[in-house]
Amino acid sequence: MQEFIYTLDRLESQLKNMRHTGVKKGEWTGFDALFEKYSIKRGSTTYIYAGAHQGKSQFAFELMMNLSQFEGWKWAVYTPETGSPAEVYAELAWCYLRKPYLLNDKINATDLDAEKALKFLNEHFYVIDPGLKDLTIEGFYTAVEEIEKRGIKIDGCLVDPFTEIKTDVAAGLRDDIAIGQILTKVRKHSNDKDYHTIVTVHTKHQQAKYKNGIPYVDVPTMNDIAGGMQWSRKGMMIVNVWRCPYGLEDEKGVPYEPNQVKISIVKAKPKIVGGLGYIYMYYDKLSNRYYTYDESGQRNYSHARHKAPLIIEQKDLEF
Repeated sequence: MQEFIYTLDRLESQLKNMRHTGVKKGEWTGFDALFEKYSIKRGSTTYIYAGAHQGKSQFAFELMMNLSQFEGWKWAVYTPETGSPAEVYAELAWCYLRKPYLLNDKINATDLDAEKALKFLNEHFYVIDPGLKDLTIEGFYTAVEEIEKRGIKIDGCLVDPFTEIKTDVAAGLRDDIAIGQILTKVRKHSNDKDYHTIVTVHTKHQQAKYKNGIPYVDVPTMNDIAGGMQWSRKGMMIVNVWRCPYGLEDEKGVPYEPNQVKISIVKAKPKIVGGLGYIYMYYDKLSNRYYTYDESGQRNYSHARHKAPLIIEQKDLEF
């Protein structure tokens, strides 16, 4: 019979060991400043919310690539908005190469580097058919399990965006309750299978504002997530991605810079995994990657933990 009750004597050895060794933080997310606020815990979830064209999918791809390159993670990826399976892999190749995979007239990866990218992706990313109709969350995890039947241990899952998952519930059930039921299944399945599931989700429509002739939307709160408060109630790590309106100023009166993005951690559970707050990052359209600046003003891309940041010299493109 399965035991559901834990008494301290069952956990005494574990607790004594924990007293001396501490509790392990989540996995490395690629940047010192980001890792201070946000790490990725196995058996848990991250919900990334933002309005349209704010960069939430790119941020999810950044996290996946960093975990794969620096921690060896393998991902099951369902991202219909990115395109066909081939287009999804082309997008991932662009992230891996930090240069466009497709040939164009700006800058290209070499054929040799492109082949290395495809080999890496073949070992770390498994794309679930974005053309599947009426895919439920149960159907999504069934597809993940089919991947694992091939002898592949999946570490992380991406659903991008949540609106591509069918709400398969009894007729007449309120949307927020239906969403809550799905998110309960996401958290339980992630915990049971030791996956980390990332879900991107849109915000409700936000009316554009204007200041000095510059259009912008306010930084959305969890209350602005489409589908109601179930996201804040069911979420473990919740992250907002917000493109800073170039030409305006932040809360300290500092002008926003081109390509600047505010990454806000609005919920962090358990607390060892991260903390509330925000950092500023930047999105480089040419490399399809995020970066930060160090104290000397040097641009730093993601890097392995305890190693020097990657520095890439290249011209900016508008985000």
